[in-house]
Amino acid sequence: MDKAGHNDGSWAITRFFREEVLHPQKIGSNVGVLYGVGVFAGVVFFLENYGELLTALFNFQSLMLVVLLTICTCTYLRAQAPSLVDRNKTGFVGLFWKAARIGERLSPYVSIACFVMAFQLIMH
Repeated sequence: MDKAGHNDGSWAITRFFREEVLHPQKIGSNVGVLYGVGVFAGVVFFLENYGELLTALFNFQSLMLVVLLTICTCTYLRAQAPSLVDRNKTGFVGLFWKAARIGERLSPYVSIACFVMAFQLIMH
């Protein structure tokens, strides 16, 4: 059925692909989704086959420690020299500005996470 409710003789899956997947206005975002799924599948495949080689690099505790230290360092730098952090809000360097904003806005939660991480490191 078309928009008026008439049956045009095509299968539902054909209409779906024609109207939702291959439509000129939607194909750009669909290619982006396909690219993201492909990268995700590639990473999963890589980790399934070579994950034992990367255990030291992709340790969750180490990752959380790096993230917390980045947030705390960027927040401190922004408090001491705001122009240093505020001038780069986009791109890769913009991640440091975002980390500083997270540290400022969520400082009670970040400090609790730092205490939990410190306690966990001492007990480990």
